[in-house]
Amino acid sequence: MRSLTRFLPLAILLAAWELVGRTGFVNPNVFPPVTEIVLRWFALIADGRIFGPLWSTLWRALAGLAMAIGCGVPLGLLMGRARWAEWFFEPLFSFGFPLPKIALIPLFVHWFGVFSLSKVMLIFTDCLFPIVLFSYHGARGLSPIYLWSAQSRGTGRLRMMWRVVLPLSLASIYDGVQVAVVVAVLVAVVCEMVSGGGGLGEMMIRSYRYGDVRTAFATLVTISLIGYALYKLAQWLRGRLLHWQLAEA
Repeated sequence: MRSLTRFLPLAILLAAWELVGRTGFVNPNVFPPVTEIVLRWFALIADGRIFGPLWSTLWRALAGLAMAIGCGVPLGLLMGRARWAEWFFEPLFSFGFPLPKIALIPLFVHWFGVFSLSKVMLIFTDCLFPIVLFSYHGARGLSPIYLWSAQSRGTGRLRMMWRVVLPLSLASIYDGVQVAVVVAVLVAVVCEMVSGGGGLGEMMIRSYRYGDVRTAFATLVTISLIGYALYKLAQWLRGRLLHWQLAEA
């Protein structure tokens, strides 16, 4: 029952939206009722039109995210435990983190073309920052007791990173991944809206362009559901993989 009450504000908002859409105070072609959007969403699923763009957006987001995790976690851990890496990389990432990487879309299109590669590379770039910084702070904030204990047993530097620093930094790393999951979907959609190439972003902007507002809102619902599902999946994996840390807390 308690979990259902969390959705009560959303239900109230949707009911108000439906009411306003049905009263005639606004143009239904600009602000359609919720029921019409839901019906259009099911129609897009039934005729299969949503699945091609959905797959394009999803694989681009996940490819860029996977690349960012593969590069960002080792780099962040290295920054947290090696002074030379911290000295060189930390100012770059701290300065670049608040910059709107979306503004780099024209540059990435110029470098990598208008198709999927430019989108995946921009997703990778945008996701890299939170993953690196969260990994860095996780590795940097470790208690020296764990490191001293491992060193006293003759643990080498590489083994220390793999067997001590990485496991103890996983909670912070997962925080960065959860942020990056949402960023990946957002950047994928915006890139598709701006530079085309298929996907939910292009589908939504094309629907607006041709006055099909119901399809545009139905696509927006799909985007929201993808972001929410990926975020919840990351939360679930965190609980499964880090149950020992959660139990200690």
